[in-house]
Amino acid sequence: MTNSSRHLNNAAMTVQGAVVSMQDRRSYKPNLRALAQGQLRAAREAKGQSREEFADLLSTMLGWPVNAEAVEGWESIATPPGDVLVAAELITRQARPGLADGDPGDALSQIVGDQFADLVGVFGSRSEFHSKMPISELLDNAKEIQACGLSLNFLCQTYSEARLRELIENGTTLHALFLKPYGRSIAEREREEGHPPQFLSALTAMNLTIIQERVADRLSPEARQRLKFAVYDEPIRFNVLIVDKQVCVAQPYLPDVRGVDSPTFLVRKRRVSGGLYGTFEQVFMNMWERREEQ
Repeated sequence: MTNSSRHLNNAAMTVQGAVVSMQDRRSYKPNLRALAQGQLRAAREAKGQSREEFADLLSTMLGWPVNAEAVEGWESIATPPGDVLVAAELITRQARPGLADGDPGDALSQIVGDQFADLVGVFGSRSEFHSKMPISELLDNAKEIQACGLSLNFLCQTYSEARLRELIENGTTLHALFLKPYGRSIAEREREEGHPPQFLSALTAMNLTIIQERVADRLSPEARQRLKFAVYDEPIRFNVLIVDKQVCVAQPYLPDVRGVDSPTFLVRKRRVSGGLYGTFEQVFMNMWERREEQ
């Protein structure tokens, strides 16, 4: 056994200088009911409320009536239900310094804000998004563009070919990933959206021709190294555009709904890790690693 393995196997808690291995206490079982009761009681005490007041607050949050007798039972005899424990956690967070007091929704807003602080806009469709933020505003000053989706019309049909070539010549890097024309996954998507066979394949093949002949083939040899495009043949789940590793535009592909009609999320990177930005960035990176070169 190595020293590191020995340290891991002896992972323990130190009590007054004694090291007690938890592996030697396999029969230990925490009293989860008591822990749940304590969590509820701690939430009420953090608010400084009586059981009657706390019951009223729980009723507001849960949407069903709670009385003081029920609170007393959950604190001392019975195991609190799961939704009550979730409410207790929200209340505990609400009671911490810096959080608003009074409206139960304040705590929920704080938690959602903490987890999704990088989500700065939600739009009902791609067209609604582009009406408020044209693709030119996203790409005109970009130094790095990463995109994956189906046909990438925003890149090959909406944005100027000349401007795209100019960006790449001036140092911009572009990685683009298209759903493989005439492949299995694009055929499934055609059926799902109700298109004739090869409808989306023809559109995607045309866009690949545009990116090859009108952009790549007209670049200088040095600039051509900054343009990479490929295909993939997997069930399509998201359209993702990432600009300068700071801004992400993402759309889910929903059943029976065209991509252009799907909700669109605007995300700005605000954290080192986590959040929605990290999720969508990982989606792109994983797909790019599985790409088929053109």
